Amino acid sequence: MVLNRKPDNQALRYLLGICIIAVSIYVFYISVSKRNSPELFLIPVVMDPKGEACTMIATERFAACIPIGIDCLPRNGRLELYSAKSRIRGSIEILDRLPQEKEWRTSLHNPFIKAFIGDVGRIGTYELMDAILKHRYNPTLMGAKSILIPTWMKHTNTARILTLPEDKGLVFYTPIQSLGLKFMEGAILMLSMKGNVPAESLVGLVKSIKLSTPAGQRTGSKHAS
Repeated sequence: MVLNRKPDNQALRYLLGICIIAVSIYVFYISVSKRNSPELFLIPVVMDPKGEACTMIATERFAACIPIGIDCLPRNGRLELYSAKSRIRGSIEILDRLPQEKEWRTSLHNPFIKAFIGDVGRIGTYELMDAILKHRYNPTLMGAKSILIPTWMKHTNTARILTLPEDKGLVFYTPIQSLGLKFMEGAILMLSMKGNVPAESLVGLVKSIKLSTPAGQRTGSKHAS
């Protein structure tokens, strides 16, 4: 009889089917991304700097405590770092802003990204980068995250992203190449390094960088704090 007919659950089955398909697509996308771009699943890890002997070197605009064993040469506003024995080469320089930062910020202005990180226009550069890098399984932010991660970190199992929250510092690290950024008022200090330098030493070097006015000169050895 019609009165004994059970309620139609076709709509519920349809909704359940859509959810299963969506979850399957998400799991497939994440698994493929993790296999092809493992660096997108790195998240910043706080690391305390390694206390070691260093020498404070000052340029016209900034100063840094260079680890013992690494030589340096102030040149054209930069501080060039090198060690023939350890096959290390690098530099420290000051930037007004990150290259193509304006275009990168513009690309983040869409409702989906705003839902996860808020109003991009009101967030400082370090805070914005940190917010994006902290997401690991969010397909919406993977494109933005891939822009932030250096290309030489791709497919490197030993790659790490290190952070110094109190100093607004980030270090993109591999055993053969690294990039450090320290965000200060009106300036960004950038450390580029090629060669096998311990991660703790790089973090300590980034932490030691400070804005200064004296011309390049040695001010004596000390231990980095």
